[in-house]
Amino acid sequence: MSNVSRGLASITKEVLEDAERDAKNIISRAEATAERILKHAKEEAERRYDEIIRKGKERIKDKKRQAISLFELEAKNNLLKAKEEIIEEVYDEAIKRLRPYTLTEEYTNCILRLIREASRQINSDVLIIRLNKRDHQILTKKRLDELSRKLGVKIIKSDEKINCTGGVVVTSLDGKIIVDNTFENRLRILKDPLRTKIANILFEGE
Repeated sequence: MSNVSRGLASITKEVLEDAERDAKNIISRAEATAERILKHAKEEAERRYDEIIRKGKERIKDKKRQAISLFELEAKNNLLKAKEEIIEEVYDEAIKRLRPYTLTEEYTNCILRLIREASRQINSDVLIIRLNKRDHQILTKKRLDELSRKLGVKIIKSDEKINCTGGVVVTSLDGKIIVDNTFENRLRILKDPLRTKIANILFEGE
């Protein structure tokens, strides 16, 4: 082999070796870059996965809280509704039981007591009383005159009839002071204390 041939072979070998080294370096760098990219992608995927799971758990908690709040609100509303229903039932039952009482002789005395009670609140020389149609007939002038003498006031029975189960509405002569002593109003006044009592029963033990 001539010197030229040997020289060409040596150069060719050297070039091929350099090319192989460069190729290996390129592949190595590419692999390293790919590994970094894959590692970053994996970390990003894990981060996003954790974020999705965290937000998902938060949404579930929010939904649970909302559900609990709605349940508690509904339960509270149901209790309030039940309380009002009980109060109305008690009110209606009381009115129902008072109707037979209005047919007794004692009831007439009750009206007179209610007028006497109202007179202390009005503090007037003249009282105007209003009754329902039946009581207007049974409360005689004689009974009113007797009460007038005892109280030292003039009692005038109005021709205006009121719609009530029993009792009386008493006003001053000028109409500025009104005392509603009907059974319905007396029971309405008791509703607030009754609400408290029923609430204590409903929420007992909580």
